[in-house]
Amino acid sequence: MNERTLCAGADIHLDAIVLRLLDKQTEREVHPRLRVPNNRPGADQLVSTLTTYLTEQGYTHLELGWEATGLLWLPFYFYLAQSEALQPFHPRFLCLNPKLVSDFKHGITLQPDKTDPSDALAIAQRLQFGHLPTGYLAPAHWQAVRRLTRYRFQLARTLNAEKVRFAAMTFVKVSEWQRGKPFATLTGTTSATLLTTYCVHELAEMPLPQLTQLVQRLGRSRFDDPAQTAQHVQRTMETSFPIAPELDAAVTFTLAMQWQHIQSLAKYLRQLDREIAHTMQRVANPLLSVRGLGPVITAGILAEIAEIARFPTHAQLARYAGLVWLKRASGRFVAEETRLTKTGNSVLRYYLIEGADRMRQWDTEYQAYYWRKFREVPKHQHKRALVLTARKLIRLVHALLTSNPPDARPQTQGKREEGITD
Repeated sequence: MNERTLCAGADIHLDAIVLRLLDKQTEREVHPRLRVPNNRPGADQLVSTLTTYLTEQGYTHLELGWEATGLLWLPFYFYLAQSEALQPFHPRFLCLNPKLVSDFKHGITLQPDKTDPSDALAIAQRLQFGHLPTGYLAPAHWQAVRRLTRYRFQLARTLNAEKVRFAAMTFVKVSEWQRGKPFATLTGTTSATLLTTYCVHELAEMPLPQLTQLVQRLGRSRFDDPAQTAQHVQRTMETSFPIAPELDAAVTFTLAMQWQHIQSLAKYLRQLDREIAHTMQRVANPLLSVRGLGPVITAGILAEIAEIARFPTHAQLARYAGLVWLKRASGRFVAEETRLTKTGNSVLRYYLIEGADRMRQWDTEYQAYYWRKFREVPKHQHKRALVLTARKLIRLVHALLTSNPPDARPQTQGKREEGITD
């Protein structure tokens, strides 16, 4: 029996799914384009049409692909994967990187159209062309963990961005606050309270004994010498640029709103960390044996890898994470300075770098490696050393997961542990 494959390209949106069908051998479109609602009745209609056509035309295999944009494809995929009607046709589902489809379209024509039907056709043509990446769609458990860890990734980025804005606004109010460092951290409770509660003239006119008592109270008596800290605050105010009273009031109010936002984000992160840790109790997690890696960081790493068998070597895992360096060479010239590719899984890269940052603080071997790489160059020292430490961590992660792959245990009604963070 001759095997025949139907290539189906789907362009998925909130309202509708557009499908184009090509024969893999003849490269021709063999069916009028389909457009169905992006819901269960629409998916039922799509499955019915596909199974009828596949049976009538004698197709034995189905390849169906779409672009990995947003999450609108996820319910559609799970529904098709569970459809018994499609199983006789050995369906292969591929969630394609949008860049693969975009570059393919530009390889065919210089100015491709950007419409739903043209995008669906380009996906079907990409499937028909072959040389496809190894497709993998994580099972439901890892998809559930991903939703938590990826949201945490976005929340952490938002928190960092808000801290950067807070620092910029602080410079407008008291330009020497960050450089003078009256307090160890800009967003510490004492530092943030002084910046968000009092205007510049109020701090400048406050007597030293009163300021000392305020620092002692806000710091909960943790400062070794509150009087010296108060004097440091006064010197910082004196060496900063003057600020107009109207601008001072507006900046103080803005800082107060930003500080509330920062506190809220930090609170949500702690809640999310507890939920991630609780979810990971179902998983036999070999990465927890590494000192410095907690349940949250390891959850982020495992959720993106899901199945370590997909990566036979640690180099393949590193490329998937985008922790490889582009080679630049022409003739006898070989560039000495190369850039990080950053074209891989940004979420996995984030958790690996976060894990490397933890390990350089807890593990003596990684700490020595970090400082050795730190001293090798005069610029970008911390970032370069941290990325290289993350690349070293990949070898350990690959070895641990290869010898003892993570396994999701059956659902149990375990007691939720509070306060678990990395």
